[in-house]
Amino acid sequence: MRAPAYVAGLVFCASVAQPTWAALQSRVETLQLDGRPQPLLIAQDDAAPVTRVLLYFPGGDGRVDLSAPLPATASPDSLRGLWVRPGTALVVVDAPGGVSLAERESPAYRERLQALITALAPRFPGARWAALGFSNGAVSAAVAGSLPEVDAVVMLGGVFRRYSDLASFDLKARLLVIHHEADRCVPPEFDESFRLFVKPVIVRRAGQAYGEAPCGAGSAHVFAGQRDRVATAVHEWLATGRAPSRLP
Repeated sequence: MRAPAYVAGLVFCASVAQPTWAALQSRVETLQLDGRPQPLLIAQDDAAPVTRVLLYFPGGDGRVDLSAPLPATASPDSLRGLWVRPGTALVVVDAPGGVSLAERESPAYRERLQALITALAPRFPGARWAALGFSNGAVSAAVAGSLPEVDAVVMLGGVFRRYSDLASFDLKARLLVIHHEADRCVPPEFDESFRLFVKPVIVRRAGQAYGEAPCGAGSAHVFAGQRDRVATAVHEWLATGRAPSRLP
């Protein structure tokens, strides 16, 4: 299960029309896990107790810029605008120095994710955990899905060569795969075999125009112009277990 280290990173954050909440609380902090720093963006809406925590794993090599000051209100083009809801908190997991696909799949990485959840769990007592991975981050989400605390895994534009390889991850959580029919940000060996092993939600073009760069901010890979529908479908699936076969 190998794929190039795409530079998509956080481009899944582009503009969508989403509401904001006056009770939004956000902070960037760094935990120490096994003597190594682990920067995080943690956001939640205090209008309701947290019952669901989304661990978000970015694409590319996993690095994100958490140095910029956070505005008090979540803009529509932010991860907070897409994924934070009353009762649903977001934890964006940065990878300082970058993380390769081989490292994402390693036992040491799994242990690090377990330590991360163990460290954060007291802040969200009784909450359920979901792992959401974009592009290469889908590998991290699959690894997290083998942990006992995680009951749901979402793969957005995952670039697995063979989805049959998921068996090797000992995935215990329920799985949602969302893939765009026009996605060109995939390795040459990628094929349509994932349709045989999972029941993906296919995002259709629906007249949407995309940029030239196959992995860029305006590409089908990042669901440009359709992210709001994708996020809504994910939240609905987490709440009900139901997802459409196609969007829109």
